[in-house]
Amino acid sequence: MTKSSGIWLGLALALLPTFASAQPLQGPLNYGVKNMSFDLWCAETQRYPAERCAARSPADELAFENYRAAIERYELEHLKQVQREYEIRERTNRDPTSTVSRKTDGFSRSPF
Repeated sequence: MTKSSGIWLGLALALLPTFASAQPLQGPLNYGVKNMSFDLWCAETQRYPAERCAARSPADELAFENYRAAIERYELEHLKQVQREYEIRERTNRDPTSTVSRKTDGFSRSPF
């Protein structure tokens, strides 16, 4: 290997993480899990008074974090299952007259 090709190889290897991180990842990253906010949880789910929600006590924040973690875990598993079922349906129920860009029935079949 010549010195110039070694330099180019080193430069390419140094820039590889930059190019790899710039590529979009395949598939949904969070499967469409909705972010929850403390304010909505406090006011709508728990129905606490506005003063208590504005105070944001450590106990309320801990309760919110526990609630959010539990809900997101179940929601993520549910959305993964929906995605798997969608992919299975798409593989087994192919319509030969339908294309990816135009569905013959006019409805989008993607759950997302």
